[in-house]
Amino acid sequence: MTSVLIAGGASGIGAATVRRLRAAGAGVHVADIDAAGAAAVVKEVVKAEHPGLGTSSYCDLSTPEGPGQAVADALAAHGRLDAVVFCAGLLVETELADFTVAEWDRTMALNLRAPFLMAQAAAPALVASPHGRVVLTGSTAAFRGGGGSFAYAASKGGLVALTRSLAVALGPDGVTVTCVCPGWIDTPFNDPYWQRVGGRDGAQQALEARIPLGGQGEPDDVAAVIEFLVSPGSRYLTGQAVVVDGGLLAS
Repeated sequence: MTSVLIAGGASGIGAATVRRLRAAGAGVHVADIDAAGAAAVVKEVVKAEHPGLGTSSYCDLSTPEGPGQAVADALAAHGRLDAVVFCAGLLVETELADFTVAEWDRTMALNLRAPFLMAQAAAPALVASPHGRVVLTGSTAAFRGGGGSFAYAASKGGLVALTRSLAVALGPDGVTVTCVCPGWIDTPFNDPYWQRVGGRDGAQQALEARIPLGGQGEPDDVAAVIEFLVSPGSRYLTGQAVVVDGGLLAS
């Protein structure tokens, strides 16, 4: 039975991924700084009709030690690790003149350093798995600019490049590495943007008018893609950024 570590699974896309993978019978360990939220998501999907373990632990992934601790906690709880899904992230929206070094460093620590450290720590267990998988969560911000999301966009661009390097490093051992890049998914994660532009009124309508499929996505739209990327069916897909944006980048 597949065992998956989901970093940042207490809310949003991470929580939707927990629900999907547990419903499919996978064992899931959720590592999140929101320990209560992680435990609640796991409890929600621990049902008799869903075999396998659902566990969680507190973890500050932005620290140098956090990603490795999350891997250790998952292995202690499940005894094996077949996939790592990194969903944790930080969005800071600040005008150029006001953007601080502290905001930059805090963003990079969680959005770029932590996924690397987690993949590094998980690599031995993933190599031992019959179908090891690493799925990182990027963003369409990796491919287009934003007027206040400087560190966020840079971190997600770096994550796409990191995906390629990890794919080359781990490919000979049968481990695939992919990056799912959501566009506008309607979650509280985007609140800093709405606050910077003065609220949703008007801004949301203008944004959604640019999306060919006619609106923002839902967390499960991304979780469905992640479910495929951690499955045995994705065995020949690696080193790629998979965009889930309703066609926004194409418009």
